[in-house]
Formats: sequence, structure tokens, C-alpha cells
Amino acid sequence: MIYSIVTGFSFSIGVAAIIGGLRYNRINPAYYPFLYCCWIGLMNECISFIESYEGHSNAINSNIYVLLEFILFIWQFYRWGFFGRHRYWWPVPLIIIGGVWIWENFFPYRLDRFSSYFRVLYSFALVLMSISILNRQIVREKQHLLKNPIALICLGTIIYYTYKVLVEAFWLYGLNQGSNFRNNVYLILAFINLFTNLIFALAVLWMPKKLRFTLPY
Repeated sequence: MIYSIVTGFSFSIGVAAIIGGLRYNRINPAYYPFLYCCWIGLMNECISFIESYEGHSNAINSNIYVLLEFILFIWQFYRWGFFGRHRYWWPVPLIIIGGVWIWENFFPYRLDRFSSYFRVLYSFALVLMSISILNRQIVREKQHLLKNPIALICLGTIIYYTYKVLVEAFWLYGLNQGSNFRNNVYLILAFINLFTNLIFALAVLWMPKKLRFTLPY
């Protein structure tokens, strides 16, 4: 029952992915990295479902996915001006956190084992960056937050990845031994995932159209 709920809710990212696909040619390119993130998220869920159905682990595709997701989020934050005047600093988090991914997946462990250290670090980084962008939107923008796609994306990211940090910390410290505790943690994560993906879908709906330029006469 819990597996069915977790699996079903994980495909809720498909709502944002489909809306993004239908609106892609009309959406401002500044939001493209997030749309790509939704698409690879849906692709990863499909691969994970197939692997699980075949009785295999989804660790390899999941480890690759979280790295691609982090790269796309850094690209998105860069497009939103997170680095400000120091835009040349944008490769720094990629190098540092990407280095942790390489170290964890190829040295102490293998790619077919879930990379918890990387997940904790990149989730924490996404939460901090999202808080910074959200604060900026609250101060500078007069638009209602529920119609502000940047604010919605940051809010969803903060909600989901804050809980994600806690979950991965549980696994690192061996607090996942009890089956009931583990199931409850996954069940809560499933509902948070559903709520977050619905927020993302709303954000995609409110993404502004491409700017149109007219030539002067």
C-alpha cells in the first residue's frame, strides 16, 4: 500500500512536465532550466519504476539524476541572478558539490549505492539558495506570491529539500532500521513530494511568455 502511494505520488512531477511541454514555445527562456529539471525528473521516475518492476535497484539512475538536477538548479539560479555581480562564481558550487558526488560514487562506494552525503549537501545548498531568492522576491516584487513562478519554485524547493535533508541524515546515522519508522518517513515524503510537485505545476502555469520585440518605424 505504502509502495503504491509513494510510486503514484512520485509521478505527480508529470503534471508540471506536461504543462511545461505544452507551453514550452511560449515560455520565457529564463525558466527553461527548471522545465528541463521537471522532464528529467519524470524520466527518472519512469526508469525507477521499470527497474523496480524488474526487481533491480534504481540507485544508478537516481545517482545520475540528482547530479543532473543539481546542475540544472544552479543554471536556473544563475539565470535568476542569484550570483549578482559575482556571476563568475557560479562554477564554484558545481565544482565543490560535484566533487563530492564523484568522490562518493567512485571511491568509498560505487555508483550502484545511493549517495547520501551528496544528497544532504546538495539539498542543503538548494534550500539556502532558494531562501535567498525567495527573500529577494518578497522584498522587490509587487506581484502576488501565488502568481510569482520564481517564488513558487523556491517555496516548493525549500519545503521538499528541507525534509530531504532530514531523511538522508536519518539514513546516514542508521536510524532507518525499524520498518515502521522507515515506512512512515517514506509516506510523509510522498505527501510532501505530491504537494511540492503541485506547487511546481502552478509555477509553470504562471511562467511569463517570451518577450516580443517590435522594430521601430
